[in-house]
Amino acid sequence: MASKLIAFVAAALAITAGEASPTAGHNSHKRSCVQIEVPVPVDTTAIRWQQPRVDSNIDAVDWVRFYTTRTTPNNTELMMGRIPIKGTFKITGHLCVPPKGAAARSDILHVATHGAGFDSRYWDAEIKREEYSYVDAALAEGYSIFTYDRLGTGSSEKPDPYDVVQVNIQVEILRYLTKLARSGKLVSASKTLGDCPDKRLKTYKPSKIVHVGHSLGSIISVGLITNYPTESDGLIATGFVMTNIPLPGLNLATWGFEYAPENDPVLFGDRKSGTLVPATKSNMQLNFLRKGTFEPALLDYAWKIRQPVAVSEFASLLSGFGTQGALFKGPLHMVVGENDYGACGGDCTGTYDLELIKATYKGAADVDVHIQPKTGHGLTLSTNATAGYQVSFDFLHKSGL
Repeated sequence: MASKLIAFVAAALAITAGEASPTAGHNSHKRSCVQIEVPVPVDTTAIRWQQPRVDSNIDAVDWVRFYTTRTTPNNTELMMGRIPIKGTFKITGHLCVPPKGAAARSDILHVATHGAGFDSRYWDAEIKREEYSYVDAALAEGYSIFTYDRLGTGSSEKPDPYDVVQVNIQVEILRYLTKLARSGKLVSASKTLGDCPDKRLKTYKPSKIVHVGHSLGSIISVGLITNYPTESDGLIATGFVMTNIPLPGLNLATWGFEYAPENDPVLFGDRKSGTLVPATKSNMQLNFLRKGTFEPALLDYAWKIRQPVAVSEFASLLSGFGTQGALFKGPLHMVVGENDYGACGGDCTGTYDLELIKATYKGAADVDVHIQPKTGHGLTLSTNATAGYQVSFDFLHKSGL
């Protein structure tokens, strides 16, 4: 039934929320970064799904009801056929390199894909950066990093939420960004937005690329390594783990979805039919943060930067996965918070089978799962954030990354 898929969707997605003028804060303190707009060509197919249209809050509730009703057909039966998607989409991102003289790993690029409900600011909290920003932590470790707004979010292009903004399209975009970065043309092939303070940025060419995802961003990144295993030299998948338990009660009804333009006409008045946001800050707390493991200011920040999610990102969730995972040769680190409500029902202890994960990615250089103590689904918003980053960095170092 569709409700079974949606339970998995709810468990896998990072549905938090972003501000209408999204990524300006990335360069608000001094570091070597450039904001770019990348033209990304896409030539593939998507799936047309049978699902209610969402043009109001009433429609949003009806859409949730449709997908969670026990007699709704399963997702395969909801597929109405494949449609061609061909065009060039504008993707906005930030490339940062570590300070000169502290660049031991500057040739290793982290490409970070955020989850649903956020834009790329998820990786770069503007509050107490030294305690929460993944971007700052990666730069301090000597890595370079590229964060970007997924299609349909932030400052990136926002095409049709029904037929275009789907997971397999996001996988193709990530692949193109990866190939462009590896060629050394990420900046030169893009439009520079604002200043480019460091000439190293214009010709930056990594020797290795590590992909980093959060929740839906992890699903997209896993889609990359299972479809195109040679495109990645390593993967950190956060807010996502292959669990061995059922997740009772986790479905779309817990998110309190509303139609984005009706929820906040100021922030989301330009959004199209088929865009959803959690209704309240409390919905976000339930799904992303555990009392005692976050500062209230970070919940406020998450609410401030919330972003809509496209309805077909739910329907297409499984469409991004490929069959080539066993051919991926890099290290794979899955990271979930101890109190991750979405990934494992609020208590992740003992919920995964490491041997099954290793068998699935049997060609990987190393595979491990880390349960980050006192942390919810929103790992970069939890008070134990930087300790978790260091665990992943140390894991990469074991494989020479």
